[in-house]
Amino acid sequence: MSQEKLTIVPVTLQPDSKDVFPLATSNTSGICIIKTVSAEISFYNGLEERIIQTVMRELKHL
Repeated sequence: MSQEKLTIVPVTLQPDSKDVFPLATSNTSGICIIKTVSAEISFYNGLEERIIQTVMRELKHL
C-alpha cells in the first residue's frame, strides 16, 4: 500500500442524466469537486468516511 498521505473529504454524488429528480445539496462549507469525463463528484463535510473511501477507490478505475 502506498505511503502517500491522502486528504479525505465528504462527497455528494449527483446523476449526470437530466431525466431524474435533482438531489438536495447542502449549503455547508468544505466543498471539493472532482470532474472526470463521465462524472462530477462534490465532496462536503459530514459524509461517512467509508463512503468517501469507496468513491476514491472507484475513481482509480475510471
